[in-house]
Amino acid sequence: MATSNKPNASKAGHLRPYELRISRLTIDKLGVKLYDKASAVVAELIANGYDADAENVYVRLPLNSALATKKKDGSVTEYELVIEVEDDGHGMTPDEAIDYYLEVGKDRRSNKAQGAYSRTKKRPVMGRKGIGKLAPFGICKRIEVISAGGKRTKDGYLVANFYLDYDEIVKDDNKKIELKRGPADRTFRDRPGTTIRLSNFLPKRVPDAETFHRQLASRFIFAQPDFKIIVEDSKNPIANPQRQVAPLDVAIVNNTKISLDSRPVKAEDGEVLRVKGWLAMAKDSYKNEEMAGVRIYARNKIVATTRDFEQPAGFTGEFTVRSYLVGEVYAEWLDLDDGEDLIRSDRQGILWDSEYGRALRQWGAELIREIGKISKEPRRKRVRDAFMAKSDIERKAKERFTDSAIANVAVELGKQIGSFAAEDELQDDDYVEDLTEIILSVAPHKALIEAFQDFSKEISGGEKPSLTSMVDLFGKAQIAEMASYSQIAVERVRAVRELEKIVLSKSDESELQNLITRAPWLVDQTWSVISKNQALKTFKATFEAYYKKRTGDEVTLAIDFEAKRPDFTLVSLGHKLHVVEIKAPSHDLDDADATRLFNYLDAFDAFFENHPKIRNEFPELYQVDLIVDGKNLKVPANRRSLKDACDKQIVVMNNWTDFLANATKAHEQFLDINDKANALRIKLTK
Repeated sequence: MATSNKPNASKAGHLRPYELRISRLTIDKLGVKLYDKASAVVAELIANGYDADAENVYVRLPLNSALATKKKDGSVTEYELVIEVEDDGHGMTPDEAIDYYLEVGKDRRSNKAQGAYSRTKKRPVMGRKGIGKLAPFGICKRIEVISAGGKRTKDGYLVANFYLDYDEIVKDDNKKIELKRGPADRTFRDRPGTTIRLSNFLPKRVPDAETFHRQLASRFIFAQPDFKIIVEDSKNPIANPQRQVAPLDVAIVNNTKISLDSRPVKAEDGEVLRVKGWLAMAKDSYKNEEMAGVRIYARNKIVATTRDFEQPAGFTGEFTVRSYLVGEVYAEWLDLDDGEDLIRSDRQGILWDSEYGRALRQWGAELIREIGKISKEPRRKRVRDAFMAKSDIERKAKERFTDSAIANVAVELGKQIGSFAAEDELQDDDYVEDLTEIILSVAPHKALIEAFQDFSKEISGGEKPSLTSMVDLFGKAQIAEMASYSQIAVERVRAVRELEKIVLSKSDESELQNLITRAPWLVDQTWSVISKNQALKTFKATFEAYYKKRTGDEVTLAIDFEAKRPDFTLVSLGHKLHVVEIKAPSHDLDDADATRLFNYLDAFDAFFENHPKIRNEFPELYQVDLIVDGKNLKVPANRRSLKDACDKQIVVMNNWTDFLANATKAHEQFLDINDKANALRIKLTK
């Protein structure tokens, strides 16, 4: 681009200064606070180019890079980086820049000299509030404007070149600020256009190429063949060659797309508000912010994004709608020249409580209900197919059950339950494995019920039950019984493995306490998970209150998972209350532990003496099962008291090594079967 250095003086014989009058608050609220992403800032500069009749806008910036970084002491490390947005629009002369560009907050559409349509192409202009020029202050402190415009002279187009420096602008409040001129000011160029150059960045980051392209694509409608946005990576142009921003391509579920062209919005006063676009359900849940929800446009630029048209929580299909609803809505009436300003300044939301906003909300609610109905079955089929493939349940059912009827029931159950699975969770192998195991465990019982129903039909129909049907019935009953035992075995193996992991990793006692509440049979194999009876709940609540009143301290007794670390775990066994006290592996019982234990024993004795009704629930009173690796008691009285309690079986001690060995020994049959099954599974999958 050729440049001439002939200055242009005003009639008064001196150059008009570039002056900006703006309050510190305006800069802060409309620049720094509203725009904190590079893509949002660049989009505002692109919009200016569109309004200036540009056909091409070039964005040059360092993709996938930090613009500046913040140190621990709060200081900022700046880099010699630049973001540049260049357009081939009609540009500005110095006078136009002073009269129009540097007037912040001026509605250009109501200005006769500018108007609501672009100068040559008569495009409905995107700008309205006159604050987009402040957007760059959300990511940088210096903006350089270089613009060539006006009528072509014999020397070319006159250039305006000046700087907006944040620190200079906010020095004084509400005073005119003379801006620094650039070296190209009042020179000439051979073609019109504007370049905005940003530098002196805040600690912000430019995302990678794909993300940045998506972010820009989501902000504009690319229906105009005479308008292109081209992104160039100034940091690594070889890895990211120059590329035009293309419309977003969102994969949707077949037969869920609703055209909006014949679905107008009706305002409260009966006015018909035309819209265009579409709604649909996405094939996958939202993977990125740009493709999430419905994008609402006016004048070819985004004005809002919504996932549910501001519906209150609790509507039918809420999770699916908020996770899968996508679309594009074109509503020009949201940004009328002479209408109420309904758009937030950052163009990321509209005023939903306005008359038009309420109408759009109601319209959206009706469409959500409709699309929810037509998308229900396709979504279930998609989830079902994904679960069946991921779980491989058909093969597993045939391997586990020799009875083909039970295997078929398992497959049908897989299809039914799989269609209601949490789609995102299907990426979690543990979730899929657990759900598969539940289905395989339930299948024999469902098959047994169906066999009983068939057997009952034979009898009620007056037929004599055949030997075959009776054998089939009893066979399924036996398999169902085996499945129940198998599930118990699986749960016990998991608990023993978890215990082994906790002990060997020397976790704290809270993890062990919580495990014991779920699997009390680890302490004694005769114990089962029937501990949450009413008597136990009553004891827990009453004793905690009693201990607080007696000592002023709190005690937490666990019969289930407790948010607070429990002091004891309670288990009911016959007529005796078992109080399980756990110390972390490798911990020795010291005098402080012993003193606390004896205080609890005294409290238990006094409690039972003062609460005869609860005592009747546990006629054999209580026993403290103490799991600790050793003793380190230096006070003789503590040693004697502990020995006395152990002799009377009030306290029964066990160390972690023996405890783990006993639990493993008691369940070795289950563990052996599990190991053999795993070995066989590995062999079959090779």
